[in-house]
Amino acid sequence: MSFHKLSKTTLLASAMTLVLAQPAAAAWVGNDNVVELGTTITNGAFNSSTVGFTGNPSLTYDAWGMQAAFTNFYLETSAQSVTIDARSSAGNYPAFSIFRTNVAYSGATVGVDTPAELTGQIHKFNSVGQAGDPGIMWATGADGIVETLGYVSSSSNNYVNSYGGVIDSGAHDVSISDLYETGATGVIGVTGNPAFANTKRYATLTLTDLQAGWYALFVGGADNAGTGGSISVSVTASAAASTYVPTTVPVPGAVWLFGSALAGFLGMKRKSART
Repeated sequence: MSFHKLSKTTLLASAMTLVLAQPAAAAWVGNDNVVELGTTITNGAFNSSTVGFTGNPSLTYDAWGMQAAFTNFYLETSAQSVTIDARSSAGNYPAFSIFRTNVAYSGATVGVDTPAELTGQIHKFNSVGQAGDPGIMWATGADGIVETLGYVSSSSNNYVNSYGGVIDSGAHDVSISDLYETGATGVIGVTGNPAFANTKRYATLTLTDLQAGWYALFVGGADNAGTGGSISVSVTASAAASTYVPTTVPVPGAVWLFGSALAGFLGMKRKSART
């Protein structure tokens, strides 16, 4: 088996193991979540919640983690652009956020909850918060969300959730660095007649110079006026590789932990040598 095939098989095995451990996670067609240059991965029936992303007044417009869905994908080579597209099969209002992660993260509780989150966890989620913010802290960490890059909502409504997170209509770049991409743009629209309840809406986000590595998606409906229907999702990488090189290379959390352990071990050896 070639190194390329062996690498891809290993990535798929680790991703599938994590997905199987998280029943709420959504799978890609063929269980293939590795995105190569010039290719697309898809899921034709990702989620059908009308208010999983936001739009539920009884949840004060927080995301409803048990009704929306997490999944992940691995970008094999830094791409000039990666486009994520979510479309409704009927009268739903698709919305999603994209996060940078170090691993195949699919919605597990990996961080420390704040007091306000202790009873919420994934039932209430700040879908547009930055890593470490209230409402997303439970998902933040070396094995979870590292940075929130952007979101897009096809609802025409604007919301503020109970954590102070602003969820506006349209596509938004919310990244705090250029370590993982250099910009996010997108569009929302309809493919049917807005006068009919079964209008098919879409939400698209394109990330420029997306760096190789793991990413997580959180997908759901964004408007309680929606009438349901499955939301399909696709992730497409450009055929052209990115030539952008971040000025600071991100270091995975596991590397920092290994460095700390190594430093401690060397310190112990030095102390031993002096005694």
